[in-house]
Amino acid sequence: MSVILAVVGDTTGACDDAAIARALTRMRVAPGDRTAIWRGPRVVLAVARQPWEMSASFSGDSLVVVQGELAIVADASIYYRDALRDDLGRARITPAGDSASHLILAAYRAWGEDCAAHLEGDFAFVIWDGVAHRVVAARDFSGKRTLYHSTVSGARVLASTAGGALALPGASPALNLTVIAETAAGLWGGSAETCYEAVRSILGGWTFVQQDSAPLRLRQHWSPPRATAIGSPPFEEAAAELRALLTRAVTERLDVGADSSVWLSGGWDSPAVFAVGANALAPSGNGTALRPVSISYPEGDPGREDELIREIAARWKAPVHWTDIQDIPFFDRPSERAAARDEPFAHPFEMWHRSLARGTRATNCRVALEGVGGDQLFQVSDVFLADLLRTGRWTELAREWKAKGMTGTGFRNFFRWAIQPNLPRPALALAELVRGGRPLVGYLERTLPPWMDGKFARDHELDSRDRVYGPRLPRGSRADQEMAWYLSNQYFARVFGCVSTFAREEGVEIRSPLYDRRVIEFALTRPRWERSSGRETKSLLRHAMRGLLPDSVLRTRTTRTGVTGGYFTSSMREHLPAMVDEFFDKSLLAQAGVINAQLFRSSVNEYASGVESSFAVALYFTLQTELWLRAHNGDGTSRALYWSSSFQATV
Repeated sequence: MSVILAVVGDTTGACDDAAIARALTRMRVAPGDRTAIWRGPRVVLAVARQPWEMSASFSGDSLVVVQGELAIVADASIYYRDALRDDLGRARITPAGDSASHLILAAYRAWGEDCAAHLEGDFAFVIWDGVAHRVVAARDFSGKRTLYHSTVSGARVLASTAGGALALPGASPALNLTVIAETAAGLWGGSAETCYEAVRSILGGWTFVQQDSAPLRLRQHWSPPRATAIGSPPFEEAAAELRALLTRAVTERLDVGADSSVWLSGGWDSPAVFAVGANALAPSGNGTALRPVSISYPEGDPGREDELIREIAARWKAPVHWTDIQDIPFFDRPSERAAARDEPFAHPFEMWHRSLARGTRATNCRVALEGVGGDQLFQVSDVFLADLLRTGRWTELAREWKAKGMTGTGFRNFFRWAIQPNLPRPALALAELVRGGRPLVGYLERTLPPWMDGKFARDHELDSRDRVYGPRLPRGSRADQEMAWYLSNQYFARVFGCVSTFAREEGVEIRSPLYDRRVIEFALTRPRWERSSGRETKSLLRHAMRGLLPDSVLRTRTTRTGVTGGYFTSSMREHLPAMVDEFFDKSLLAQAGVINAQLFRSSVNEYASGVESSFAVALYFTLQTELWLRAHNGDGTSRALYWSSSFQATV
């Protein structure tokens, strides 16, 4: 996959080409990758790119682009290029080339450090402005391309991975135990901190600017617009507009002159992406096609959608490339994979995504379209019931409660969805006292797993960091706040960055048409009832797909399909106890005071015995964090932990 590196400062001379090459190698550069190193006064820029990413559909054949006193390295796929060129033309700027780097640099010439706000794509880039002695770096809001910054021996370093910065001479490997504990607990509220004290992430949708010795400036160049349904077109017109927007979003992301794949489920999101793409390609006559790639689940499994997928694919006469879920290991050489990761965070469905990427390669495709974004934009949880209660629309609340089949589910369920989301923080604190110390958290907030050490959690304020660093949500309805939270919480940028990395390591680039800026802005103008009313969900998206997907696929479903929880639960219950027996005898997390190992073991045993747990995913994260510490351990007591000032305070 493409990686970029920049070193800016008076000590750049200490980073010779061999040191730069080692840093690139640390970022998983492989033999055969195209590399370039460029040196200017007080700056070094480097890039490595896999040969397939040299295509115009991806980052392109330009590595380090230099124009006068400006230079850029980019890991990027830019969409809506014609619209961007038109905007540049109005600013009287002409790109010097067609690669992503040329277009981004032209945007910088037109709009300066605000350039990222004018780009539509998946990108991370670093620009050096030799006249202004300024470095400008940015990531797109989805976060598919990662970018980190650090200070090493007085020089500012920016790299695609944390390991890239740590590979340079003089870098400190000291660990940030607070972030490691957050990872083990499954909590991330949006802090730019990483598990290394000296390394920070540039957040998704943010721009980094540093000029000479002035303080570093970080600013958000994209945030979701405020939701408003005032003046939006009626339902039928909106469905037609959505189809047109999504068609454009898909066609902008197709591989140029080659087939693309789509990771096809039996739901409504990825089928919508597939249908509008196949419909757009049918009359084009350019010989390219969309190739469905899917995972087959056994009959009776809650993840099974095989019949629906076949019906969708048959509508467009497209053969499906199948992978059997039983051939996908949930845990695959976990210790080795932990050793290969720069950070302790591990995605529970890594092998699931890698298998889909391998399926894409089996169809001779490099681009994989997916349906991520549909749940965030065109559906809402039952939290909108709290809006109805708060605003006095009690008749509508009663009607919705009945239509959803929630009559008879008890007061506890009503409290969860209609009352609790409306409670202010003092009321939640009072409820915790009444409940004997059992926490009652606000909506969209999370609580610590019971095995986290209480003193450590208090000393490091783990319970409040999620709120402190979380996105600032707009005032208004809980339903609109939920959409804004999904679009702006940095947890999702972290996940998207991981999944994108898995795919690109397999030779595939993931693209998300529903996460298109134009589609998002349109979705934020639509009324809540289109997202959920009674048993109907995603009404607008489904209506927009009439004639493109079979009616049997678009009709209302009484139960949710394609649920991967069965795969997760069965895999965890089968393998987790033995792994805990092997790796938690002398737990490094316990030695550092992060967890209570005995409570963790008892939680694992309860879960493995069949007891349901709201902390099941946190069990996975704690295990993976322990594996990561052990994999980066030198001699039985982690040297990296010892170097951490936080750890030394605990021993």
